[in-house]
Amino acid sequence: MSAPADDRLQVRGVEDRRRPAHGWGRLLVVVFAVFGLVILIPATISLVRAPHVAPVVGSINVAAGLLFVLLAICVAHNGRRMRLIGWMSLSALLTGAVLIGVLTWTDAAEGLEASVWADGGRRHGYLPLLLPILATGWMWLSNPRRIVINAERMDELGATLAERTRTAQSGRD
Repeated sequence: MSAPADDRLQVRGVEDRRRPAHGWGRLLVVVFAVFGLVILIPATISLVRAPHVAPVVGSINVAAGLLFVLLAICVAHNGRRMRLIGWMSLSALLTGAVLIGVLTWTDAAEGLEASVWADGGRRHGYLPLLLPILATGWMWLSNPRRIVINAERMDELGATLAERTRTAQSGRD
């Protein structure tokens, strides 16, 4: 016994009604992507042309470049899963910057001077350290869940204040 074709379950498409991001968000996406490519392309070329020369540093630089490109994609997408991936890439970027920065400042490890994170990213104007910190602030401030919770709190506060004002005015009359 088969059901008629008209009785099938209709599935509606999901529509994203959020307005597109403009301004600082897009600028950060471009900065992260360009910086990631600036790191990734030379490191990849270096690994392909001379894999025997500093393969560890080349691999670290490729990983850093990929993480910055991934971060740009995550900030641009802004979905729940992509935000989670973005937080993981931020953690890896900050860990790499601090760990390799400390190792090169203290001369505890040799051969890391060519890394993008060497001395906290001094060769690149400390951007390998500053950009993840900036991204952390942006990811926290632009979190849709936090924004909705704060907006709901403000609505509740406004309703409470309006009710108190009405009560105070009716008490005067």
